[in-house]
Amino acid sequence: MNPIIHSIRAVRTGKKVVMYAFLLGFALFILSPFAVIIVSAFGEGWFGARWLPESWGIRWFQWAFQMTNLMQVTMNSFMIAALTIVISLLIGVPTAWAIGKRKLRAKELLIALILLPRMIPELTYALGTAKIFYTLDLINTHFGVALAHSTITIPYVVLIMSATFEALEQRVIDAGGVCGANWFQRFLYLVIPMSMPGILAAVIFVFVTSFNEFTLSMMTYGPQTVTLPIQTYLSIGDGYKEVASAISVILLIPSILILGVIVKQIKPENLSGGVKGL
Repeated sequence: MNPIIHSIRAVRTGKKVVMYAFLLGFALFILSPFAVIIVSAFGEGWFGARWLPESWGIRWFQWAFQMTNLMQVTMNSFMIAALTIVISLLIGVPTAWAIGKRKLRAKELLIALILLPRMIPELTYALGTAKIFYTLDLINTHFGVALAHSTITIPYVVLIMSATFEALEQRVIDAGGVCGANWFQRFLYLVIPMSMPGILAAVIFVFVTSFNEFTLSMMTYGPQTVTLPIQTYLSIGDGYKEVASAISVILLIPSILILGVIVKQIKPENLSGGVKGL
């Protein structure tokens, strides 16, 4: 074999080895915490320097249901996430339309104000929110917790939808007006259907953020509005780390399902143009 060709192949092989080693290390770095949580949730007798538990089972899940009102807690999480989606869309979509399709003099200032809750420490923002909500008697209400979550999810909606609206063909919207449709009809029958991929993406971001939110939930929850992240924290505080791991696994399920849907929609031919269906 030609020495030059042999050298080229050796270099290519070396690059592949380095690349796969890097990817493997990255995967281990990202996935190892999840693996520990899953093993802790299903394992029994896992302590000290043991690599694996003595046995496997679902005892910690049974304990989670026996020790906590886990069904109600799960329903609280879904209900609050659903309310957060509604609030975020009602506020975020009109704001995004103004940013994406209107010429505003203070557009940069408006964007800065929208992003502010995400730029400052969340605990700082949560403390102020809790004080205001306590005064307004919104503590320990599903609407109150959802409203608190909306302060950090609205920026996602605005950023996604403003980019979506900006990419819309204005001539198509104007054509609806030529055909006699008023502004509301054009928005409902033209803008919304054309913007559906962006809306679905915004809904996914809002749901995942709200469902997993801890700090704002901690500052605004009460006995009637305990969510899965809060229940996980309370279980750790009570000394039941394995039960907390079991609840954490339940908390992971919606995010994993959503991630699976997103990955399934990714096609090689549209990697440069976005995610199909999102």
